[in-house]
Amino acid sequence: MTPMVALFSTPTLLAFTPLYDPLFALYPGMSDYWLWLVIPLVVAISVVYKGTRVQSLKTLPKEAAIMSAQIVLVMAFAAVVLAGGYWMYLKFVGPMVG
Repeated sequence: MTPMVALFSTPTLLAFTPLYDPLFALYPGMSDYWLWLVIPLVVAISVVYKGTRVQSLKTLPKEAAIMSAQIVLVMAFAAVVLAGGYWMYLKFVGPMVG
């Protein structure tokens, strides 16, 4: 079997599941630290957004840092609210279902 045929054989294609578990499939060691990738993403979004809105580039780092902090705080607050809602669902509704 040639290497090209072996690459596209059925067992090889079934073993690669990027749509089901993309981070583990592409970067096996990264699945424990994927949440930390949010910080550079937020900083990049803030810099690009504020870069189109500020009048002077002198204020860009300060305004981008403020916006980054706001986004991270809102995301943390949303995570706490969602985790609390899920906990309440498991605590009160879960026993009734199971």
